[in-house]
Amino acid sequence: MNKHNQTAVVSVYGKRGILVRLIYLGFASFRYVLTVGCCLCRCPLIVLCYHGIPQRMRDKFDWQIKTLSKWKSLESYIDHKCREDLHKGVYVTFDDAFANLLDNALPVLEKYQIPATIFAVVDNLGCLPRWKMSYGNPESNEMTMTAEQLLTVSKNPLIRIGSHTLTHPDLTKIWPDQLKTELVDSKHRLEQSLSIPIEDLSLPFGSYNQEVLLMAREAGYKKVYTVDAKLANSMSEESVIGRFCMSPDVWRIEFLLTCAGAYAWLYNWRRFVRWTKRGFSFILGK
Repeated sequence: MNKHNQTAVVSVYGKRGILVRLIYLGFASFRYVLTVGCCLCRCPLIVLCYHGIPQRMRDKFDWQIKTLSKWKSLESYIDHKCREDLHKGVYVTFDDAFANLLDNALPVLEKYQIPATIFAVVDNLGCLPRWKMSYGNPESNEMTMTAEQLLTVSKNPLIRIGSHTLTHPDLTKIWPDQLKTELVDSKHRLEQSLSIPIEDLSLPFGSYNQEVLLMAREAGYKKVYTVDAKLANSMSEESVIGRFCMSPDVWRIEFLLTCAGAYAWLYNWRRFVRWTKRGFSFILGK
């Protein structure tokens, strides 16, 4: 089982303090240099996972999306097959369908013509988040889009809508019948209300196991996203698609290195840390 509980709120690389943030930055910079600007990675696909975009962060988000649009404009100058369509090399997603995206994200995406996917929690539309959030999370006071707002957004040619389940539970901690309901009913209800096919699923808290993935495929989802910080060479070939948690308030160098794949080392590092903790717990009999 692969479990991840990571919420992108503020300074996604600095939650454990400035020292850890600088260490992360150092390793990312070293990887970038070691791989000659990450060009040695074979056709990396970077998927960014945002949540809400508050008004105070709109200008910073604008800079990030503007940067992606500039990379796209340089595609004709780069002789590399994985850069034939650069805006697909770095793809933008938003979890939870917060209403502040309407004023602070969608106009920016339209301005630079950058596509994105928004994942909605079907039973939480037009409400404050009712799922478990970390203490002090500022997004606990952010409203999500209403059903009418989501319908309007779904008609935007730049925007793709996906399911974030019915109620945003940890899918690895619920009974099989409830798991099926969370996956199947959320998909069907979105399809009925939006009159579009729903083929993308974002896993709440990034948590999954083989049963979750199998049932997601049986429900008809073609793309399943987690928050494992890993590259993807082809979205159609991945059993689960990793994403890099992102927020407009990260340092610009952090954003650039993330989009270059330089933070991909975090995936194996976090797996090692979780494995080590489990090992110590077993040894100590906890």
